[in-house]
Amino acid sequence: MDVVAACRAFVHVSERGSFTVGAAAARMSQSVASRRVAALEKHLGGQLFDRTPRRAVLTRFGRDVLPA
Repeated sequence: MDVVAACRAFVHVSERGSFTVGAAAARMSQSVASRRVAALEKHLGGQLFDRTPRRAVLTRFGRDVLPA
């Protein structure tokens, strides 16, 4: 896993509250952003987002990870 690319996807999605919009801002497809965030979640051992069809909301764990 490319940790830097996964963190980049995580930050862009968290700033925009959407995998689609965050991925576009990071210049990657939504599916790539989703896979990278999923890999980062597996690596860190916790869920970063509560996902709904229209939004991605940071979990408490995600908020704790973001400033780091």
